[in-house]
Amino acid sequence: MRWYLTAFAAGLSFVSSAKATEPLIFHTAHFDDDTVVSLGLISNHTAERAGYDFDVLISLSRGNAAGAGYRDPGKHRAFVKCDDPAKVSVRGIDYPVHKSGPGGDDWKDDLWRAVCMPPVS
Repeated sequence: MRWYLTAFAAGLSFVSSAKATEPLIFHTAHFDDDTVVSLGLISNHTAERAGYDFDVLISLSRGNAAGAGYRDPGKHRAFVKCDDPAKVSVRGIDYPVHKSGPGGDDWKDDLWRAVCMPPVS
């Protein structure tokens, strides 16, 4: 039994490490010069800040058609409130979220969807 628990814990550690290195891409922007900027969700946990549901860390990466790329080494913090009034807070500024519509136009709306409306299997 102890071996099973050790193997299970090691497996969880491996999954957590793999997940931490590959962010969940929640928004991609394409520009006229073939530049593509992607925003990824690195971590997502219950917010300690009053009035918000989640505290998240976001990654940023940039690439182009030629294969050149750059991954920002920083982790950008945001807070998300799922219930009305739905909002995303970045550097102390609250941005209202449009909960309806197809998404894709505003990264804050897409972040809110990724955090507050995860896919159900």
